[in-house]
Amino acid sequence: MKSIYKALLSVVVAAFVFTAVAAMAQPSLAVKEDQAQLKADKAALQRQIKRLEADEARLKSDTAEGRMSAESKDAYEVYKAKQAVKGEKKDIAADKAVSLQMKADKAALQRQIKRLEAAEARLKENTKEGRMSAESKDSEKVYEDKQNVKGLKKDIAADKANLKADEKK
Repeated sequence: MKSIYKALLSVVVAAFVFTAVAAMAQPSLAVKEDQAQLKADKAALQRQIKRLEADEARLKSDTAEGRMSAESKDAYEVYKAKQAVKGEKKDIAADKAVSLQMKADKAALQRQIKRLEAAEARLKENTKEGRMSAESKDSEKVYEDKQNVKGLKKDIAADKANLKADEKK
């Protein structure tokens, strides 16, 4: 009887030790979830970095080529106002001296100059305050991509902290 009891006891102890070792060797469910989340966030970060690089390249290219997508609404208004002033100056140069047309063109020139000054002031103010109307579509995309990258980096840091905390448990 004692030999059966000793044999059974050793089997139970061996099973207990095996279970304890197996439990230590396998990460808990929380650790597995944290590892999966960390992996997913790292993959998302890589995708977002690629988008950021593509958008920065597009912004650089569009700016170099003078495309309007590289210009903000405010900058475009300033551009149009400058073109209008140039046009009025050309009209005045083509008019006969002291004619009614020259007088009308000079009045139009003054209106265009005021419009240009207002547009420049609006651009300067909006840029100073960081408003999106002072930003181009391309630069808005770059800004949003940078914000997303920052957020993903914070998520990864939080995932690493959660993983360490769950591994200590």
